[in-house]
Amino acid sequence: MSVIGKKTLEEHKAYVEQMARISFFFAKRLKKKKPDKSLGELLRDHTPLLHHALNYPDYETKWNNPDCLRIVKKVNELEDSSAQEFEEIMYSWIKELAMERAERFYPTSVGVQVPPDYNAGSLKYDPPKETLPRNYCNFHIANAVSPKSIFDDPKYLPECFIKLMNRSEKEYGYDTLHTGTWLDDNSRWLALFPQEWHDNLSPRTDHVCWNFGDWGQLVSARGTFNEKAGQYVRKHGELKYKSRSSHCSFQSMRKHLKK
Repeated sequence: MSVIGKKTLEEHKAYVEQMARISFFFAKRLKKKKPDKSLGELLRDHTPLLHHALNYPDYETKWNNPDCLRIVKKVNELEDSSAQEFEEIMYSWIKELAMERAERFYPTSVGVQVPPDYNAGSLKYDPPKETLPRNYCNFHIANAVSPKSIFDDPKYLPECFIKLMNRSEKEYGYDTLHTGTWLDDNSRWLALFPQEWHDNLSPRTDHVCWNFGDWGQLVSARGTFNEKAGQYVRKHGELKYKSRSSHCSFQSMRKHLKK
């Protein structure tokens, strides 16, 4: 039986190319729904290109660096091109930069290394956020067991949640879980949570952000491009799973996980 290891550099380069291409495709399709926004704004605000494909700093910077500004400017010059022309021209235009950055950031890329601030296995809790109640534990999801899936071992994620609740309760006095993610539209993930979580789920909408809260569904357990998910986006012009937010008490989560 063969053992599938972590993704290779060549696989990461292919991942970066496909994430870039799907970003150009998606922005062009989204322009029909959001005609008041420039193509450059759509690419920046609603696709994973700048952060997750090219590995530029977080959205809070607005990506105001020369490379990103040049890309947005070039995109706006091509608003009248067809979708296929747009994707091909733009990928050809950024290919050298994309491959250089793919090689540079491969050692810390998704599927190869989990960010060092993850503090509960494949989960990470934030310090208190001004936009949420003081008792809310806002958390994020990664894959610390790549190339395996976080769902392979049914005990794994419950253990991560127990660790997250115990640690965040002690550190910040949290008593309520909260997140927003495409996984909240996925039955395997939702099975982890009590009825309270299901009752508090936000509605499904077509709004898409730039981050993995939406686009993580295009990434395989190994950190490669999820071809099936990519084909869905190209066929339907939208993501299959919609990012939704929810919350529930630590008490109800702990009770549910004991079952």
